Amino acid sequence: MFKTALANLRAHKARMLLSSITVLLGVGFVAGTLIFTDSIKQSFYDSFARQAKNVDAAVTPAGGLQVSSIENQQDKKTVNPAALDAVRNLPDVASAEGRVLGPAPILDKTGKLVKENGATGVGVSFPTDAKLGYFDFASGRAPHAAGEVAMDKSTAEDRHFALGDQVTVVDHGDRRETFRLVGVFDTSTDKTYAGQTVVGFDTVTALRVTGSAGYDQIAVRAKAGVSQDKLVTDLKDLPALDGSGDTFYTGAQMTTELSNKAIGYIGGFGTFLLVFAIIAALVSALVIQNTFQILVAQRARELALLRCVGATRRQVFGSTLIEAFVFGTLASVAGFFTGIGLSQGLGALLNAAGLNMPTDHLVIKASAALYSVGLGLVLTVGSAILPARAATRVAPVQALSAQLGETRVTRKAGRVRVGIGLLLAAAGIAVGYLGMQNQDRGSGFMVLTVGAMVTFVGVLALGPVIASPVIRVLGWLPGKVFGPTARLATANAGRNPRRVAATTAALTIGITLVTMFTVVTASIKASATDSIRQHFPFDYQVVAAPDRAIPAGTVAELKALPELGAVAAEYDGKLTLNGQSEQAGAMDAAGYHTLINPIMKQGSISDVVPGAVALLDSQLKSLHTAVGQTVTATAADGRTVTLKVVASYEDSGIGMPEVAVSVPDFQRLLPSKGPDTVAMLARSGASLTASRAAIEAAVGDDPLLTVNSVADYKNQLNSSLDQILALFTAMLGLAILIALIGIANTLSLSVLERTRESALLRALGLTKQQLRRMLMVEAMLMAVLGVSLGIVMGGGFGWALVHLVAKATGSASLAIPYTQLLIYVVAGALAGVLAAVVPARRAARQTVATAITEA
Repeated sequence: MFKTALANLRAHKARMLLSSITVLLGVGFVAGTLIFTDSIKQSFYDSFARQAKNVDAAVTPAGGLQVSSIENQQDKKTVNPAALDAVRNLPDVASAEGRVLGPAPILDKTGKLVKENGATGVGVSFPTDAKLGYFDFASGRAPHAAGEVAMDKSTAEDRHFALGDQVTVVDHGDRRETFRLVGVFDTSTDKTYAGQTVVGFDTVTALRVTGSAGYDQIAVRAKAGVSQDKLVTDLKDLPALDGSGDTFYTGAQMTTELSNKAIGYIGGFGTFLLVFAIIAALVSALVIQNTFQILVAQRARELALLRCVGATRRQVFGSTLIEAFVFGTLASVAGFFTGIGLSQGLGALLNAAGLNMPTDHLVIKASAALYSVGLGLVLTVGSAILPARAATRVAPVQALSAQLGETRVTRKAGRVRVGIGLLLAAAGIAVGYLGMQNQDRGSGFMVLTVGAMVTFVGVLALGPVIASPVIRVLGWLPGKVFGPTARLATANAGRNPRRVAATTAALTIGITLVTMFTVVTASIKASATDSIRQHFPFDYQVVAAPDRAIPAGTVAELKALPELGAVAAEYDGKLTLNGQSEQAGAMDAAGYHTLINPIMKQGSISDVVPGAVALLDSQLKSLHTAVGQTVTATAADGRTVTLKVVASYEDSGIGMPEVAVSVPDFQRLLPSKGPDTVAMLARSGASLTASRAAIEAAVGDDPLLTVNSVADYKNQLNSSLDQILALFTAMLGLAILIALIGIANTLSLSVLERTRESALLRALGLTKQQLRRMLMVEAMLMAVLGVSLGIVMGGGFGWALVHLVAKATGSASLAIPYTQLLIYVVAGALAGVLAAVVPARRAARQTVATAITEA
């Protein structure tokens, strides 16, 4: 039977070609995801692990290694700089260097602040011992003197800096300092610092520019023959470090810790990508199962003849699975190699979406090949099991039938299937409804997801019941426009509802998910716009760069502008209440009266005066307090202040902190250099153009300040959401493509089994053009059926998610993007027509006589 199976594959290789493409793409997506994830893990690891290069021991502040993010300088923990000399004086130490990481914004050649993804620059120190350096220089050298600076290669190229140019850096006191560019270094992946510009100084200058109180790390290199453990023991015994609470690492421990951070940095993202890859693989499995079902039905006479010459049921079953195994192996191996190219495409796609994932390395592990090829085999062989069982039920006597050239059509779904489908759909809706009513968004989302999945399975089970009536409705308009050929196409599409349902199920999955994301994204946009208009009715904001403040003189100048009405300074920071760290905000009293209108649960936000505090409603329980009671706030110097809780508000989705206090209390508890933001309303009668011009004139001399209007904020929000939606759509696009290939495959096989019918239609006067049109309309109807079901279910699931958020926050509103959904329907129809081009051409090429002979 093995030879028979191989002979069947050779004889029907054209029939299996489109199916192999679906397996190839599905496996390719999985392989590409695994390869891409391994590659970016290696990129991050190489970048992080450079910190451990030639390091035998390291001392870091309590909390461990910091690899990329920059903490608030006021809260930042550092190693005592006085300890460095003590470390250098140890007899087993060859050299030791203090490493610095802190904010260091730079200005471009036009005097504007350089920002990458909304973030300003990072300043690092370069050691005097080159062996403890962790950047490779593309040109020039490391800075040695106070007036020298080095810059990362990406920024130098983008901003057209060359060796010898003057570079302006803004220090921690907002003073501009000019340095000469002496080196351009390669960060291996310029994403290590979240896409920010990286500039380097000598150690003393780095401490001064960044305002760091100490070192982020002391890196130590041992003398020859000294073990890393011995060196760490010596460091712990130093009086300058004893009892400091600092963390100590050997070089090996540091490498392991950095490796774990690299894996953690990208592990969740790899899982995110793998979910979409598995969706594509499952869609491939549906297409393969449908293909094998059709092939088994078409080969009924052949299978019956095998039974007549002595083949047992087990041999017929095994022969079908052998075909699936060989076919799956070839397609999966080809898919793995395709995945190598797809991994590069994933990097380009994600970078285009603004996620800036490093793709410096191509890492191909044996595990990636094993998992992806193994998954392809499991899906292919698993999808062939039910069709193979159906093949064993072909009786030998059927070989004598003259009517087996075409597949028997089953018009009705079985009662058991209908019953199970109805039960699952009802149970899924009930579970989803319980999830929608849950006040806890996390658990509610999980319950809702389970309900949606069960509902989806139920609807797919009911597919044969749904397909025929929907096809008739969808075919009404084409029947009016194209006449008899479209009516024939409608009849053909609806006469085998099981096959149509199986064919369109894969497409329905992809469109359901795309529609759900589209509805949720549109609703987020609408909710955010409503929230800004109702609860944060500002016209403009002046925003300081991260870890910077708006000067008091600028705030006073803004308040004095005649073009502006209400002007309020806003402060932001971490505040300790009842022993818990909470995100706190404060606003001038005028702002609490006019520029903020949160969804209040109790009290009024305008009641927030010195000695009072308002809390997010969900924080009342965690802080063990209530409106009318008090909380204890702990100041940065350890002093405690008692504040009365006067109000509580809901999470409106944007803008509101967990804790709202008055500006005097904020400044007393968290000494700051000034406000982070100034919110403003234009004066009644003043044009928005004139008021913005006045604001920009007031802050124009300070490159660290940015002017945003409410329209800018909305556009930025919409742009970010559109990028996310485009990413989701692109990730699901491969699954949708596989589903469309499935439609083309089904139609191709249908053309083969309907050869006699096509010949009869041609004999009765149907032209080649009309035959092609009939098949294209048939494919279009199947595609539109899948898209329509997907839109209905995706819209329902999206509505449920929005309702869940609204239930929990009281601020979400449903928005249905009708134009976008209509585009999906039109695109689906066009895609269906394109999928039918090749099968239609093949059907039309056959002459009537040849078709009758082959049939």
